Amino acid sequence: MKCLLCDQDFLPSWALSNVWTRQTLCPTCKIEFVKRGECTDCGKPGQPFCLDCHNWRQQGELLVTHPLFLYHPPAKAFMRRYKFLGDTALLDVFQTELKKVKVKQDWIVPIPLSPERLRDRRFNQAELIGRMMRGRIRLVLERTDGPALSQLSRQQRLDRDNPFHVTESVAGKTILLVDDVYTTGITLRQAASRLREAGAKEISAVTLFRSV
Repeated sequence: MKCLLCDQDFLPSWALSNVWTRQTLCPTCKIEFVKRGECTDCGKPGQPFCLDCHNWRQQGELLVTHPLFLYHPPAKAFMRRYKFLGDTALLDVFQTELKKVKVKQDWIVPIPLSPERLRDRRFNQAELIGRMMRGRIRLVLERTDGPALSQLSRQQRLDRDNPFHVTESVAGKTILLVDDVYTTGITLRQAASRLREAGAKEISAVTLFRSV
């Protein structure tokens, strides 16, 4: 069996917990992915309630986000291949973890790309992540064009205008937002803000990674 990440052959584990699971990572690569940290609101490591989330709450911007893993070097290597080189099959690496996410919300809403970025990339990485989860996908957000977040400083991200708008009724719905990487939290919060304005009842979020 070949590891999807390092392309090396490995022997699958026959432990009872793995019998019905498709094994896509070799043991060496699998151990490289570190589970989320301690912050209950965003998964940042270090303390049960980080300063960033304290500040967000002070501003009335509560959004509980559950990242699956920390954005360490192996995660960055994964994202380079998946997001920027278009190796979408690589997402199978996290299929088991994504299917385990408990979705009790009415809708899963992926963070959209702008039309310009979607034309360039030809797929929305957040939408593919959401489609691996067990829930109902609804594409109720659209996004205006703007500079890539990777080109902006932390302060520029926090200061940017809200690029999202809601395209259909979300009144009374509970929504799970999905994105690839949580960095400052501004993207998810701006999307959540638009959904609340449109009448969404409750909003939480899941990301594949949490920047550290």
